[in-house]
Amino acid sequence: MNEFRNDTYCGLYCGACDMQLAYRQALERGVTATWDGINFPLRDRLTSAPIVCHGCKTDSVFRGCAICPIRKCGRAKPELETCLDCRRYPCLRHSLLNLFRRITGLSRKLPHLSVIPVNLQAIRERGVAAWLQEQQQRWVCPSCSAAFSWYQEQCAGCGHDLKDLKGFSR
Repeated sequence: MNEFRNDTYCGLYCGACDMQLAYRQALERGVTATWDGINFPLRDRLTSAPIVCHGCKTDSVFRGCAICPIRKCGRAKPELETCLDCRRYPCLRHSLLNLFRRITGLSRKLPHLSVIPVNLQAIRERGVAAWLQEQQQRWVCPSCSAAFSWYQEQCAGCGHDLKDLKGFSR
């Protein structure tokens, strides 16, 4: 079985991904992950896809992320830990993807993408390891320490309101 990875090339944190979290929780319970309880904005377009993901930098990635051009580029350059390590960053691929997100409204539909520049700045300043540790602490409920995802509004463990903890609005 693949090990889970929560770092990405672009600066998102896979540990807060609705799909990866649902998959992890299902594995812990010994069941198959289902779409029940997932509040991901494009859920209706993806429900035919199986929920299996170990993170962006693994071979086992959710269908929506498997087509990401940033991931494809990063995987083709094994010397890169993040896009920040590429001499071409910020590149045309990033610029076109950002333009595509704005034109199609994807940025409004998937507001978690808005944290990418902030995360990349944190990675640049503190390094990937420190950033990953910060993210791991950030994406747990302050009341009961249960992990939560980008689009989860209440903690599944204790019901704590999570809306203001994400760094973006939905």
